[in-house]
Amino acid sequence: MPATKIMVVRHAEKPAVYNGSSYTGVNATGASDPESLVTLGWERAGALAALFAPARGSLQSPLLATPASLFASDPSKSSDPDDAGDSGPSQRPYQTISALAAKLGITIDTTFKKKKFAHMVTAALAAPGTVLVSWQHEDIPSLGTEILKQTGTTQLTLPSKWPGARYDLVWVFDRPTGSGPIVAFNQVPQLLLAGDLDSILPVPPLG
Repeated sequence: MPATKIMVVRHAEKPAVYNGSSYTGVNATGASDPESLVTLGWERAGALAALFAPARGSLQSPLLATPASLFASDPSKSSDPDDAGDSGPSQRPYQTISALAAKLGITIDTTFKKKKFAHMVTAALAAPGTVLVSWQHEDIPSLGTEILKQTGTTQLTLPSKWPGARYDLVWVFDRPTGSGPIVAFNQVPQLLLAGDLDSILPVPPLG
């Protein structure tokens, strides 16, 4: 059965100032890398593994589910002229769900570049069961709109922007039969790290 639930997260924390301290990116071995997560982001990546695949007990929210498929934007450089409009590869979406992938024994699908999210949505909708996508926040509203478009969904609206300061939300799209329109859209606060908010993003009224 094609995807019955698609969950979308923004990649975890990137190089910036947090709580008055400046953080720089580091890769999984601790080497400096401006395209990687900062230490706070690696903390979130580890916490996401427990959020989506808890070792004991149930999931934090009944709206969430343990994914069977994982997607992240391609972290590699490309010489393809069709990718010229892409702002360049980032390791962060892949790194954000790498601990979860290792825990579940799932390979992350990184077939698609950042700006090729429409093609990624097609593949995600065809994947079985529950899917988790990790992407960059600038494109998530358009990515969500693409999910609605490709499923023929007209009775739902989404937030128009993902704020740059928010790393702590999960967008959840449900279509229990694996076909037809999305029947519900929800936002689930992660509540994983100090400072995570329990608020969601405003959704404009339909029409």
